Amino acid sequence: MADDPIVLGESQPPGAFTRRAFNAGLLATGLIARPGRSQAQAMPKRGGTVRLALYQQSTGDTFDSARYDKGNDYIRGTSVYSYLTRMDEQGRAQPEVAESWEANKEATRWVFNIRKGISFSDGSPLTTDDIIFSLLRHREERVASSAKQLVANITSVRADGPDKIVIELAQPDVDLPILVGIFQFALVKNGTYDFSKPIGTGAFTVKEFQPGLRTVLVRNPNFWKQGQPYIDQFEMFPIPDASARANALLSGDVDMILELRGNGIEQVAKSDIADVFVTPGTRYTAIQAAVDRAPSNNADLTLGMSYLIDRKRVLDTVLRGYGTIANDHPIGPASEYYNAELPQRELDLDKAKFHFQKAGIGNAPIELSMGDGVLYSVDIGQLMQREAMRAGLNLQIKREPAESYWTAVAGKRPFFATNFHPRPTYNMLLNLSWKKGAVWNFSHYENERLEKLIDDTRSEFDLAKRKEYYGEIQSIIHNSGAIILPCFLSYVDGVSKKIKGLTPLPIGSLGGFNFTDRIWIEA
Repeated sequence: MADDPIVLGESQPPGAFTRRAFNAGLLATGLIARPGRSQAQAMPKRGGTVRLALYQQSTGDTFDSARYDKGNDYIRGTSVYSYLTRMDEQGRAQPEVAESWEANKEATRWVFNIRKGISFSDGSPLTTDDIIFSLLRHREERVASSAKQLVANITSVRADGPDKIVIELAQPDVDLPILVGIFQFALVKNGTYDFSKPIGTGAFTVKEFQPGLRTVLVRNPNFWKQGQPYIDQFEMFPIPDASARANALLSGDVDMILELRGNGIEQVAKSDIADVFVTPGTRYTAIQAAVDRAPSNNADLTLGMSYLIDRKRVLDTVLRGYGTIANDHPIGPASEYYNAELPQRELDLDKAKFHFQKAGIGNAPIELSMGDGVLYSVDIGQLMQREAMRAGLNLQIKREPAESYWTAVAGKRPFFATNFHPRPTYNMLLNLSWKKGAVWNFSHYENERLEKLIDDTRSEFDLAKRKEYYGEIQSIIHNSGAIILPCFLSYVDGVSKKIKGLTPLPIGSLGGFNFTDRIWIEA
C-alpha cells in the first residue's frame, strides 16, 4: 500500500536509490570525509573558553537562519539552535531533536518522532507548533529565506499528537531527513521574526553579539544533551589577514582559526602548539556572470574568460595542492555522477581569442569584482588578468571591501567572485544556486530544462537515471556562460593541540561548522 512505512536503515522502496549507494556516492565525491583528525576517544573535560578567529568579516552577520550565507553564521547558529537531524561522517542523517523517522514507500510522506523534554533557553518547552513554524516560515515572503527553494516540494507539515510531525511532499525525496537538518532549518519559537535577541534550544546562549565584530556565547544550563557542552564559553571574531590569523594561533591568542593560507600552513604544521586540520570537499570559488545585464549577458565573453585560467597552476600554487581541478560546474570529479565526457577546460589563448572575437567586445574594459572576503579570489583574478593581456582582453580587477561584499557586490556587479560551501546532496546545492529566483542564484540564470532536471534528480530512485540527469545538468551549466569554476577547495584550518573532540565533516570547516557542543580543552 502507498502508506506502508519504510524505516531508514532497514528497507527501501523497490528499485530505490538505497542509502548504501547514496553514501558510497558521497564518499566518492569527497562530500564525505575519510578518517582524519578525530579525538573523540579521549574523555571529555569541562570548563574553559575557546576562541575562534574567522577569515570573513561581514556586517550582515545574523542569527536568523533563513538568511544564513556564510560559515560565520553556520557556526553561530549550530551553537545556539538545535535541529531535527544531524549529518554524520558517512553522510547519514542522525537523530537530534527528532529521535526517529519513517516514510511511506513513495518517500512522499514522512513521520518524525520528536524527543520529549526539550526546552528553549528561556525555559519554555519546545512544541510541535515551534517545529512546524521553523520549517514553514521559509515560504513567507517577509522572511526572504535563502532556503525558499528547498521547501517548495513540501505541501504540508502538521502535528500528529504532541510528539510527532508529518511532512507531506509533492514529489518523492529520499533525502528529506538530511534536508531538515541543514543550517537554515534551525528550530525557533513559533512566531519569531525578530532575531536581535535569539532564543534557541542549543548548547549555548548569547552573551554578546556585534555583527561583523564579535560573538560571545555561554553554556546553556538547560541544554537537553546531558553533560554537554563541555566548554563554558565560546568566542568568535574576524581576523581577515591570513598571516595575522596564523600568528594569533601560534601565539596562543586564539585556539582555532578558519582558513590557513600560504606559508601559514607550513608554520602551523611545524609548530608544537597547533595542528593543521584538513577536510576534503567540493567547496569552490567561482567567477560568475550576471546574465541579466550587459556586458556579462554575453555568453561568449564569459566562455572566453574561462580559457584564461591555468587550473593546474591555481591548484599547485594558490591552493598549495589542497583541492581538485574542476570543469566549470559544481559536481566533483570523483563523483559517480561526474560527466567525464565534457571536455576539460584548460588555459587556451586561441580559444579565448575566438570567443572574445565572437563577443565583439574589442578593447572595452571588463571589470571583475573580487575581495578578501571571497577565498583565493584575488589570486585567481590576478592570474586571469595576466593571461587576458596576452589574449587581448582589457580585464580590470576591482577589489571590493569584505564587510559589504555579499550584500553589495555578489549578484549586483556584471562579473564577480563567489564562494560556495558543499551541501549534503548535490540536489540541495543546485536548488539553492541554480533555480529561478533562488537567493543564491547570483548569476540570475534561468533555464527551464535545468529546472526540470534538478527536480527529477530529487525524486528519481533509479541510479542510472540520476546519473543521466546529473550528466545533462553539468553540460548545461558548463556551457551556460554564467560561471567559471576552476577548482574545488579543501578546508584547511588551524587548531590548538589542546582542543579535542573534532571530527572532519566535508560540508564545512571544523566538523561541518557544527562542533561547539562536542569540543573540550585538554590541559
